[in-house]
Amino acid sequence: MAKLPGSDAKLIRLNPEWSVEKAASTPIEQELSINDFKGKRLVITLPGAGGFCNKEFDLVKDNMDKFKAAGADEVIVVVGTDILSNAGRGLPNLLQDVNQEFGNANKLTLEGVKSRYLHRSAIAVDAGGEEVAREDSELLGCRTVDGLLEVAKKAFS
Repeated sequence: MAKLPGSDAKLIRLNPEWSVEKAASTPIEQELSINDFKGKRLVITLPGAGGFCNKEFDLVKDNMDKFKAAGADEVIVVVGTDILSNAGRGLPNLLQDVNQEFGNANKLTLEGVKSRYLHRSAIAVDAGGEEVAREDSELLGCRTVDGLLEVAKKAFS
């Protein structure tokens, strides 16, 4: 296996420590890469936030214990666009690939379209940063929780 391409690209996460009271001392955004997370990681990409992705956001959030039981230490959701509208969705590791570095490195960007949407993929990364499993999906098709879990089980069991 090879190191996950683009794992060092800086993505944006809305800082869960931010509040109006702490606005002067706490940045609203954090720049993080996939490498900043430790352990076995399941990276789930979605085209954008909102609309036809809401069902999968909820699937991930509502089944976090199943992903952990399948061996994932961290579940990271990467979107191409519109992270601000999803700040309150309850996903601790929701990142936006603003510059499409991660998307381009993993061939997830849309060809011939001037858009920041990403193709859907579930990518398992071991504790050493190696990509150990990957399943790509159709852009407009919502995945089932079993389909997402299968990638983690295949990689981490």
